[in-house]
Amino acid sequence: MSDLSDLRLGLVKQIFPETRRPDVPQRLREEFARAGLAQKIRPGQRVVITSGSRGIESMNEVVKSLVGLVGELGAKPLILPAMGSHGGGTPQGQLEVLAHLGQTPGSMGAQFITDYRPRIIGQVFGYLPLSVDSNVLPGNADHVILVGRVKEHTEFIGPIESGLLKMAVVGLGRVEGATMMHQAAVRHTYYETIKAMARIILDAAPVLGGVALVEDHRNFLRHLEFVPAGEIFAREPALLQESQRTKPRLPWDRLDVLLVDELGKDISGAGLDTKVIGRIMNIYEKEPERPRITRVVTFRVSPKGGGNALGLGLNDYVTRELLESVDRAMTDLNSTVAVSPEKGRCPLVRDNARLAIQGALDTVGPHTPGDLEMAWIKNTKDLEFLAVSPALYEKARADPNLACLSEPRPIPFDHKDDLVHFVDFAAASGVNI
Repeated sequence: MSDLSDLRLGLVKQIFPETRRPDVPQRLREEFARAGLAQKIRPGQRVVITSGSRGIESMNEVVKSLVGLVGELGAKPLILPAMGSHGGGTPQGQLEVLAHLGQTPGSMGAQFITDYRPRIIGQVFGYLPLSVDSNVLPGNADHVILVGRVKEHTEFIGPIESGLLKMAVVGLGRVEGATMMHQAAVRHTYYETIKAMARIILDAAPVLGGVALVEDHRNFLRHLEFVPAGEIFAREPALLQESQRTKPRLPWDRLDVLLVDELGKDISGAGLDTKVIGRIMNIYEKEPERPRITRVVTFRVSPKGGGNALGLGLNDYVTRELLESVDRAMTDLNSTVAVSPEKGRCPLVRDNARLAIQGALDTVGPHTPGDLEMAWIKNTKDLEFLAVSPALYEKARADPNLACLSEPRPIPFDHKDDLVHFVDFAAASGVNI
């Protein structure tokens, strides 16, 4: 077994291919022209634009550019907080989430929809009532433009996962739509449920289409396109495959221990990206085949996550500091709406990072400091830089896709035996993240 005083961590970097970020305003103008939206959006019409709670690098620029283009056509843009149960599931809470992400009427140049009026529009699978926010239905909206990042979903594996169709279901459906999607998935799978719900919603709401965003390894926008409503079902599977080519991932398929600085809803829908850590923990969905990580330890809740600690239960050990930052009511709500109490329940809690890491080391089986495979990351979204144990550092030396930046050195605990922030560890190695 390892004693922490014997362990060392060295900084490595994943060498990602360079990508060119699109000029968002110019690309959206081109996409508007290609889709003929100037002939469909008329002066005086109300155009609802969705905006979600994820920390998407390009979201503010995309939404603001859409507002400008709609305004140029003489129509009235309205921004809908489209995030299911996030922000406590309340209109005010969701407006606060967007404000925290830098989206306000002043910064976006548009009015926000400030109320939520659910209306039943049909039944899913012939027996489950389906509702959406009446603000997006004819009479209140002339057009709806979805905005969504296409990527893998944290709850399931399928031909479509997270993207425009899910935004139609959870975004336009809001808290009741999110609740129904998760409830129905228990019996019908997420893939079949999202398909069934989205078909009804796209028929009922005046959806023009959606702006699909695809990101690179560093979470920067690399592709943007407008997909007309009638083409979303056919186009989204290909966009998902495109996003999988450049998704952030760990460079190894097996680890003894993964240390994570922070979890949060701004990082991943499940707090920790389940495809990164190899744990979905839904009893009604398939688990990822890789990576295989024996123990996961997380130290903090992201300050941008609003105290929502969904993903807590994906860990084996957490710190007292993390637990004391949890908004229990918000986390319980999100876990219940997501029909995933597994992700909201509490793992083993240790008073500080030193004890939490030691707990992990005590439960990974026989090992020595020389063969332990342990990595430390900022979060499951930012994976360009990692701190790794000597065994992994030696693997990195022989891997052309990795660069060794600083030799392994003692684990940097502070005076409370908590781990310093990963960005500070990197800065001490001369790397600014």
